[in-house]
Amino acid sequence: DCIDPNKDVVVPTITPIQHDLPRFKERLQPTMRRASAASFERSWPLLFFAGGITSFGASQDNIRPTGNDSVQKQEKWLRRVTQDRCARPDVSCRNIYSMGVRQAVWRQRLWAEPDMRIVSAGVPDYLTAVPKARFCLHTEGNGWGARVVDYMAMECIPLMVNDGMVFPYANVLEWDQFSMHLRKRDIPDIPRVLRNVSEDTQQRMHAVLRQYKRGFVWWRPDGLGYEYTLAALGQRVGQLSASRNHP
Repeated sequence: DCIDPNKDVVVPTITPIQHDLPRFKERLQPTMRRASAASFERSWPLLFFAGGITSFGASQDNIRPTGNDSVQKQEKWLRRVTQDRCARPDVSCRNIYSMGVRQAVWRQRLWAEPDMRIVSAGVPDYLTAVPKARFCLHTEGNGWGARVVDYMAMECIPLMVNDGMVFPYANVLEWDQFSMHLRKRDIPDIPRVLRNVSEDTQQRMHAVLRQYKRGFVWWRPDGLGYEYTLAALGQRVGQLSASRNHP
């Protein structure tokens, strides 16, 4: 609602692990460089997500020391989302946390799938877990969500479940070449869809992702966010100029 996709340009946000240059050098830069040098060999998990299910505060204040939820936590969130109409995949809700997407993921018990790691809060091994996963779930949170920026930098193929979101550099990048896209109503099909993505397809998507990853980081010398922004602005200026000349 805050942009005009035919006129404006969306650029990547700055996530907590690259909030300032010292933090970037300490946390994201080493992981980003290791990912760039590694081959795409991922055994587990098929899908990774760690973050709040019903609120932002729940994920920030309750890091899971073991890297996973206890059975009690899993059942607690399941009871809560089972009573929430907006947690149904077939119900569209606005103006609530994640538009009900994370709640629907939990309601579908994806955290119980043996080849998926879905955790309801932050995890201490986030910087090693993301590069090991084949796909990483991106949803909205309080706002549009920022995890896709980290996923790109650490080379985990994004699974985007954001109905109507305009993605960074959408006017110059072909997102379907390096990410998967599903709608909220498709959440029950996530296990089947991901398990049927061939190894060759994943390899191709990862190769394109690696080609574009630096555009999602701002800090130099690793990041090229400034250059990608200029490219997106240049395309938009050319498009708008052409439309004015040919009404």
